[in-house]
Amino acid sequence: MILKADRIVVGDGKTVLEGAAVCIQGERIAAIGAPEELQSRFPQEEVHDYPGATLLPGMIDMHVHIGYFDERDDARDHAADPKLFALFAADVMKKTLEVGVTTVRDVSSGSGIAQTLKLAEKKGYVRTPRIITSGRGICMTGGHGWDMTDAACECDGEWEIRKAIRQQFRDGADWIKVLTSEGYRGQELTQPELDAAVDECHRMGRKVAVHAGYVPSVEMAIKAGFDTIEHGTYLTVEQAREMKEKGIAWTPTIIAFSYIRDEMQKIMETGTALDLGYIGEAADIYERNFKALYDTGVTVVTGTDQVMGGAPVSPVARECQYMVDFGISPLEAIACATKNGAEVLGLGGELGQVKEGYLADLIAVDGDAAKDILALKNIRAVVTKGQLL
Repeated sequence: MILKADRIVVGDGKTVLEGAAVCIQGERIAAIGAPEELQSRFPQEEVHDYPGATLLPGMIDMHVHIGYFDERDDARDHAADPKLFALFAADVMKKTLEVGVTTVRDVSSGSGIAQTLKLAEKKGYVRTPRIITSGRGICMTGGHGWDMTDAACECDGEWEIRKAIRQQFRDGADWIKVLTSEGYRGQELTQPELDAAVDECHRMGRKVAVHAGYVPSVEMAIKAGFDTIEHGTYLTVEQAREMKEKGIAWTPTIIAFSYIRDEMQKIMETGTALDLGYIGEAADIYERNFKALYDTGVTVVTGTDQVMGGAPVSPVARECQYMVDFGISPLEAIACATKNGAEVLGLGGELGQVKEGYLADLIAVDGDAAKDILALKNIRAVVTKGQLL
């Protein structure tokens, strides 16, 4: 199969190939070059032409909760019927693929749904993005996430945490997710508990993410050596520099705050009084600080954490739009959504860029995505594992 478009955005944050095409054989990119050259070299391949479009790597959402339904009006139905819950989760993952997100990292979900969908996709029962799962999150008793339906383990003390980590890996988790702060509480787990979580994961050759928002909890997470910090709402420039030095990536999830703030403001425009409170404050902080934090060189990846009822499914394109609105270029935002995520997942040698030999997870979008980030919303085609959706 040969894909032709007006341009290819490679995904490295700088390279655009004008008038190039991609030849896919099996699950990988066999060649990149001028369309005429590829058609001459591979005359047997079917050609798919997307005039006016941009080809780029499939997007990566590094912060999802597969099957989360607590914010839905019909949450009770899903909680009562595991079959309905499974069908709902499969439908969300199908829709996620349709909007150009070809890889997701699940950072805590209930009932083993992420592992089940991953196996179902492997068997060919469903079409989903590539799923990297963290199983159930780990929090202190009564800590952030404890009340997410079956999506978190409450643990106190170093050995309870180590045991929970071993159980998650036993049950099929690829990563581990630890939760240690949220919007209304500073730090939760102690430094020895955080240190134990990182030590246990790294001892087993695995990576670990941490939900940390406030400066003290972020500082503790950096000291412990987590692989990614989720949210980091009050992250300082000094902390971002320290993260860069230690190889810790940042998943800001701007949209989890800014989208809700924007929706609330729309309601307020109708005359309804609302208190933006913490959500408004957090959204303003991202808008003020994002560019300075990005400029430290800390690795930034895209994650959406979008569990609000009625919100878009895995809106990585909107996360990229916020990043551009807050000061970086479209090519840099696309790298956050592709190359950077792949590298953090340990897949940078075969995923996240349009390169020969790489896995053929690609999307075609209408417009020039190198100049207009809004093009990411105009999905024309999705290729995953070398097959058109």
